[in-house]
Amino acid sequence: MYHAVAVVTPETDFTADELRARLAAQFPGFDVAPTKSGVSVSKGDWWIAVAVRTGGGVAGEIEGLLGHVPGVEPAEAEKYVAGGTLIDAQTDVPDPFMEHFNDYLTLVGVLKSFSGVLAIDPKGKDVL
Repeated sequence: MYHAVAVVTPETDFTADELRARLAAQFPGFDVAPTKSGVSVSKGDWWIAVAVRTGGGVAGEIEGLLGHVPGVEPAEAEKYVAGGTLIDAQTDVPDPFMEHFNDYLTLVGVLKSFSGVLAIDPKGKDVL
């Protein structure tokens, strides 16, 4: 089971369409499909869903999340709160032999390839 979140500044080049395109390029042989809230990446029995959320309550969630991430200064956190976008990538498919760990790392790398995006481990509250 893997989980990452990312927050976005207003100056980003991130878009949901570009996310889909970059994921498709990085995951040949996988099904990269749009969903109601973002995009899913799947192959066989394994999948990871990426939801892009904006609007009501997201700014408060971002503020609360960044308040617990070491190294994120208040001025930097304000930019992400102003961006008002939270990206949530997760799967609940067990991966006991870590066969998909590199897939997870590739997905995090795609998120980090956008300017103005900060990827975070929501459990450990560390920057990825």
